[in-house]
Amino acid sequence: MAFLKSFTEDYNAVDSGEGGGQAVTVWIGSGRDQAQLLRSMIDSMFTPETGIEIDLQLVNPAVVMPATLAGKGPDVALSMPDIINFAMRGAVQDLTAFPDFGEVRSQFMDSAFTGFTYRNGIYALPETQSFPMLFYRKDILDNLGLEVPDTWEDMYRIIPELQKNNMELALPFTIVFETMLYQAGGAYYQGDGIATDLDSPAGIETFRKWTELYTNYKLPLEFDFINRFRTGEMPIGIADYTTYNFLKIFAPEIRGQWDFTPLPGTKQADGTIRRDALTTATGTVIFNNSDRKEAAWTFLKWWTGAEAQATFGREMEAILGESARYAAANLEAIRMLPWSSREYRSLMDQFEWIRGRPAVPGGYSLDRHLNNAFYEVYNDGSEPRETLENYVRTINEEITIKRKEFNLPTK
Repeated sequence: MAFLKSFTEDYNAVDSGEGGGQAVTVWIGSGRDQAQLLRSMIDSMFTPETGIEIDLQLVNPAVVMPATLAGKGPDVALSMPDIINFAMRGAVQDLTAFPDFGEVRSQFMDSAFTGFTYRNGIYALPETQSFPMLFYRKDILDNLGLEVPDTWEDMYRIIPELQKNNMELALPFTIVFETMLYQAGGAYYQGDGIATDLDSPAGIETFRKWTELYTNYKLPLEFDFINRFRTGEMPIGIADYTTYNFLKIFAPEIRGQWDFTPLPGTKQADGTIRRDALTTATGTVIFNNSDRKEAAWTFLKWWTGAEAQATFGREMEAILGESARYAAANLEAIRMLPWSSREYRSLMDQFEWIRGRPAVPGGYSLDRHLNNAFYEVYNDGSEPRETLENYVRTINEEITIKRKEFNLPTK
């Protein structure tokens, strides 16, 4: 009987079995533990309060785009990256059409919406939002008599001190470039993404400094930060703040000997320090082919609200431990999660400087060719300015092709 039933049972469904065709279909692409917890929250919190039934299904995130193009997509999808690809094709609902969108938006930082914005429309509500922080070993810095670096000048001064003791800085090269670029007042794109702005004075100077970090100071390009931080080989490094989760579980032997703080900044003429960094976010969307958009919008407001997000974060941590600390985008939910007061202040200090990265047609070419330019300088010793300008032309050509494809102005 179990064998025969395996041909008919829907193993993707995480459903209470109620609602039928009137339910809002919600796809979730995370793990089964997350899906089962959300199912429990819907049954105990959302449906009794609103009367709206939810058909929750656990799916592979890769099937969302093909299913949508085939007209078989859901009403709502959770934890979606690359939302701009759906927005460009008219597949998802512009949420600014709902009259109370402004009130809902106030629960989040503006930076969380940058990657969800296309032609003045906003196509998702943020679920998670993460950004880099500076991690450091307090015990090792004390032994070496070093202060936690506050600016990039401090970082440069600390490099030889660490290298003399057979230690290194952990600086992921993509994060370093975008951080230095935005702190210098630069940006990835001009206007609404009509062309890249990497060939601006700020972009060219940042590219030169960036490549010199790895050519002149011989910083490593590839490394396992968590392992080497634990052993003390890399006592200072930049990493996404969710690295906190791994260190709490993976490195109990150094508990209390490390901490995190806002990124090193760039000192301005007036003495202030800019600590700009870019964020990554996932969001929840409503699909345009849904015939239950009002009910779906009610679900989105509930799911991304402070109570639901905080409950989800606390319950996941209760199930899986500190390694499951949730990177909520809702500001009130972050406050309600079990961060210590010092950790919360550090996160909020950096949060104030977080910038969203615009998602534009053809934007994939920027990452690809920026890396190509870096490796050409790193491996072949090419002149940084000339190399970058050559690749900027290639990036702009691809952006122009994609803008023509979607009938967007190219000048």
